[in-house]
Parts: sequence; structure tokens; C-alpha cells
Amino acid sequence: MPEPNTPEPPVPAQPDGGGVPMPPSGAPVPPPAAPSGWGDSPRFGQYGQPAYGQYGQPGQPPTPQPQPGPYGPRPGAYPTAVKPGIVPLRPLTLGEIYDGAFGAVRHNPAVMLGISTLILLVASVVGVLVGQLLVPTFTGVFSDVFSDPTWEDAGSMFGVTAGTMGQLYGSGSGLALTTLLAGPIINGILTVSVSRSVLGDKAGVRDVWARVSPRVWLLIGWSLLQSLAAVVGIFVLVLAIAAVTVALAQVSGPLAGVVAVLLVVGSIVVIGWFVVRLLLVPAALALEGTRLWRSVKRTWLLTRGSFWRVFGIYLLATIIVYVISQAVAIPINIVASLVPGGDGLGALVVVSVVTGVLGAAIQTIFLGGVAALLYIDLRMRREGLDVQLTAAAAERQG
Repeated sequence: MPEPNTPEPPVPAQPDGGGVPMPPSGAPVPPPAAPSGWGDSPRFGQYGQPAYGQYGQPGQPPTPQPQPGPYGPRPGAYPTAVKPGIVPLRPLTLGEIYDGAFGAVRHNPAVMLGISTLILLVASVVGVLVGQLLVPTFTGVFSDVFSDPTWEDAGSMFGVTAGTMGQLYGSGSGLALTTLLAGPIINGILTVSVSRSVLGDKAGVRDVWARVSPRVWLLIGWSLLQSLAAVVGIFVLVLAIAAVTVALAQVSGPLAGVVAVLLVVGSIVVIGWFVVRLLLVPAALALEGTRLWRSVKRTWLLTRGSFWRVFGIYLLATIIVYVISQAVAIPINIVASLVPGGDGLGALVVVSVVTGVLGAAIQTIFLGGVAALLYIDLRMRREGLDVQLTAAAAERQG
């Protein structure tokens, strides 16, 4: 019998919305559960810091990790980091992010290449067909332009007519519309596939789609909202800059020119800042079962203090895919121009669709992988996600 004055041991407090009740004394402790699609988003406390109890042990802060440098972990800082999949489970370097993006394609080509390219191809064909409805309008516009003798002579010199320009612009407009709708779906598929490849899992097309399909409309809605905000924002900025320039021109022409240049540069900087801070919203939407505005807030907090790193890595990746896509498109255009009849209207449309699909596939797949790994990297840096992933990898190996 216990002594009458012996107090009962305190019951450990459980964190809200998570945590597992402590087992009785002597009972085996269950192993940590594998992360479910990376969807266990932490609750943020004061000043945006993640509330403990979501990663690692319940109610305890994550295991202290060596602090990485501004461009990735210092050499030798993580000597015991495991690598069950395409990247080591620790904060990533620039090279590891790029290598992981290529490795994700090699690890799961059926999803990363097959289904993504198929969706892009279907969207491109539908876009060209939709664009045919716009061809007469563009042809009429360019007919008025080419009626000017100067433009008519230039068009004859380069073999350009109002019909070819109308076809190109009509098809391009249709492609832009369908890509705007298909792009978010592809990004969601790529993000889920990359997140599974990080742990060495090769997700099938059906599994990936089962994960992405409930979030499709949120992904498309975010894409449309971004496009609408960009159009409205640019329109407002142009009007504001024009109004300020006109007002200053009445006082001093040179001053108006200088102010206009500064306003344009400042507007580009502000737009770029917002783009980078919200770059990872699609990844959060695809991997976390949260609402749109909560995902926006999550991304905003994740990228805080990491603007230049995210900007630099994504900008360099964009330059890389542009060079690769041009290296693929230019030979195709040269070969098509050498084929008899390759300069006709039909051949021009076919070549445009083929080069557009290839370029969009290269850009979407690589940049989608980079964005997904940036999202995972930031969560490992700020929230200790690498602790949870390491535990999950150890459980699977055991």
C-alpha cells in the first residue's frame, strides 16, 4: 500500500490537437508514426514561432540541430544525416536541391514525366482548338496593321502575313488559358511525388491523384487569383505611374523621367518580393489539408527571413530551364524550316505546339521539383521536420 502522504505522480499535459497519451509504466513505447503526406502543419504561437508538440516528442521542442549557413548547411555540420530517398534529411544546399529535382524525375518517371507531359499535351491541344475561336479577331487586327505600307513591306520581306500572325496569337492565347488551368494540377502532382521520393517511396499515378484531387480546385483557384491580382495590380501601377509622370512633366521634364524610372523599378521590386514570398503556396496547398488563406499564411511565415535564398535558388533554376528549353526548341525549329512545306501555316502551328509542350514540360517539371524541395527545406530549417522524417525513415527500415 502506498504511504498516505505520497503524492500521486503528475499526469503529463497533452498538447491541443495532437500528442499521444503516455503509456502506463513499463508498457512499450510505440514507434513514431510516419508523416502523412507532410500535412501535419504546426500551430503558430506568438510572433509566428511554431508551437511545440507537433514534431518530435509530444510537448517537447524539436531536437537541437546545427545551425546552417545562409546558403545551406556548413560542411560536416550533419555527419549522421540519413538519405533514404532523393535528398538527405537535413537542411539542403543549393546543389542538393537541384540534384534532388533531377533525382525525383529519375526516381518516379511515370508521374514526373509521364502524367505531367500527358496533361500538358492535352492542355496544349485543347488550347490550340480554343484559340481558333480567337484567330479571326487577331487576323482582323493585324490586317489593319499590315495595311500600312511600311508594315506591309516588312511583312513581305520576312514572309509574315496577317493570317500567320493571327494564327500565332490566337493559338498562343488559347494555350495560355489552358496552361493556366492545367499548370496548378501538374504542380500539385509533382509536389506530392517529390515529397514521397524524399523518403524513398515511389508513388503510383493513382496514389498521387488520390492525394491531389481534393485540392485541385484550391490549386486552380490560387492560380486564377494570382493572375487576376497581377493584372489588376499592374494596371493600377501603370495608371499611377502615368499620372505622377504627367503631373511632374508640367514642372520639369527630366525630373518626370527620373521619377518614372524609379517608380517602374520600385514596382518591379515590390512585385518580385510578393511573388517570392508566395512562391510556395501551391506546395503547401498540395501537401497540407488546410484552407487557402491558412496555406498563404504558412508560406508567408516560412519564407520570412529567407527571401534572398529562395529568390536566388529559384531564379537560377529558371535560367537553367530556359537555356535547356531553348537548346531543345531551336533545333526543332531549324529542322522544321528545312522540311518541304515546313513554312506553311499548318506546319507553323504544329511546330509551335511541339516546342511549347516540350518547353513547358521542362520548365514545369524542374521548377516544380525545386519549389517542392524548397518548401521541405524551409520546414526542416524552421520547424524541425527533418527530425520527424528521420524517425519515419528509421521506422520503415526497422
